[in-house]
Amino acid sequence: MKGDRLKLHAFWNSLASNTASPFVGFNVTASGASDLLIGYVQAIGSLASAVSQLVGGRIADRSGRRALIAVVSSLVVGVLWMGSALVQSPAFLAVSFTAITLVVGFYLAGWTSLIGEASEKTEKGSFLSTYARLQTVGALGALLLTTAITAYYPSYSALYLLSGIFFVVSAMVLRGQKEQRVEKAVMSEAGTANLKRYYLVSGVYGLFWGFAWPLFTITLVKVVNMDLFEYSLSQVIGAASTIAFQPVVGRLVDRDRKKAVFWGRMGLVAYPLVYMFFSAPWQVYVVNVFSGLTNALLNVAFVAHLYDISPAGQRGRYSAEFNLITGIATMAGSLAAGYALSVLSATNTLWLSLAYLYVIAAVGRAIAALLHLRLPYGRKLPEPVGETGGRAGASQNV
Repeated sequence: MKGDRLKLHAFWNSLASNTASPFVGFNVTASGASDLLIGYVQAIGSLASAVSQLVGGRIADRSGRRALIAVVSSLVVGVLWMGSALVQSPAFLAVSFTAITLVVGFYLAGWTSLIGEASEKTEKGSFLSTYARLQTVGALGALLLTTAITAYYPSYSALYLLSGIFFVVSAMVLRGQKEQRVEKAVMSEAGTANLKRYYLVSGVYGLFWGFAWPLFTITLVKVVNMDLFEYSLSQVIGAASTIAFQPVVGRLVDRDRKKAVFWGRMGLVAYPLVYMFFSAPWQVYVVNVFSGLTNALLNVAFVAHLYDISPAGQRGRYSAEFNLITGIATMAGSLAAGYALSVLSATNTLWLSLAYLYVIAAVGRAIAALLHLRLPYGRKLPEPVGETGGRAGASQNV
């Protein structure tokens, strides 16, 4: 499979996504929405896209039309973002963002299975790192653009409109991509057990991962008092840091899956503890200089391990199942944090309420990270078998 069109699409799609998506939670929070609605918006992206990806993943694996699914979904997402530019009420934005993420799930079903099958017979860490690096470059380009725009014209509508245009371009770039034929394999009993354990541990971690998301945004808006330009600048710094760390991470993931997955999770424990003491934008900038390491690990390590233990020809399905479990867990965590903050802030100061919840998030993340050490790792996991009985022919918030 020629990869030039795939790489170009990865860049444009990331450019499109990061022109709008990073600002939705900030937009809703700054508009005065309730803590519960903020929690909903922060987590619905993971859950809604995971639900539709589960359906789309099965369609992609059965039909083999992975590229077509990605193209059509990108076009629809582009149109929806353009429509979102017209109305800016928090409730409407929550509804439109839910619709967008549902369609994004179908896109991910096509894209992740397309890349998953292309990763066969490669060093998956290095292969996935290449695409993750291109996506991060696209994200950095988008954030540089949005930073320039928000410095002179702080309008969410302009960002959403540009995002829609870029999504349409990304669809045109991928149009005509040839599909790769892969002999479908099925899971052995041991392989199924390994996958279920990975799902379970990831779900536990996702609960505390998502728990911190609304707290981060509320801290930036209501404690640090960041404006749209300052927030965009902080995202630029984080993206640049991720690009710097991505090549190193690709080699680390291929060398030692276990350490890459564990430290990718354990590294996220620091963020709730650090955010607790933020009071000025420059502190956010400093932390984002170092955030690239954990971001890069998130972009590569967990997907590489999932591709290791899932059978060829069915990675659309298993990627969707993984994302659904993570999406449900992060959604539950975010809603729980939003509700808990509403209760605590009724009798405590906002800072103290946030501090209590940040400690819960950090402790939960640390305990869940340790569970990853009990998972089986290594390149020689139980071998999937082909449908005929023989071996299989062909084996991306803080």
